[in-house]
Amino acid sequence: MSEQNTSNKSNKSIERVYNYVRNYIHENAMSPSVRDICTGSGLKSTSSVHTYLKKLDAMGKIEYRPGMRRAIIIKDNDSSRPIADNVSDSVSADVVRLSCIGKITAGVPIYAHEDESESFYVDRSVIGSSECFLLKVSGSSMIGAHICDGDYLIIRRQNSCDEGDIVAALIGDEATVKRFGKMNGVPYLFPENDFYSPIPFNTAECKILGKVVGLHRYSIN
Repeated sequence: MSEQNTSNKSNKSIERVYNYVRNYIHENAMSPSVRDICTGSGLKSTSSVHTYLKKLDAMGKIEYRPGMRRAIIIKDNDSSRPIADNVSDSVSADVVRLSCIGKITAGVPIYAHEDESESFYVDRSVIGSSECFLLKVSGSSMIGAHICDGDYLIIRRQNSCDEGDIVAALIGDEATVKRFGKMNGVPYLFPENDFYSPIPFNTAECKILGKVVGLHRYSIN
């Protein structure tokens, strides 16, 4: 087989992998496993799939993290149109890109900062028409609510909440995620870990950023 034919065959395989991954995320609101891609794109070798995913990452089409399950992110940029034309335009209508705007602590509050270096696609049915954003969790104060260090929280932007809601909140310039409630009539932010104490939330510096409505996790230990 000539070098030109080999290159054409490789490009077609890359197209099939990319289109399958894009459609899978559209239909399932999560990325496929490597074995899913093998089955769906008609490839027999998982090593070939890994190779094509790495090439797509180098092309800027996806973000791929080898060694982590279901950790493929479709990049949203000017070149994010399908490599081939057989992917439905309805993807953009049903899936929305959320940017991670920074880190939030599940522990002692830390200084709030913005960092839009990561983003994920989320099925629109998860958030409806709400304005949402992502925050990355640092710490373990919310493990009782199954929120772990390294998780990405989907936050619905709002400035009020109900008792019992898990919220992203500011205390001055410090950000934290806790469950909102009251103790003796006084607002507090409550952890879900006995090693941490409730935080008073009753001054002018206290502000609700939004309500936690979902969670993204790369892997399960």
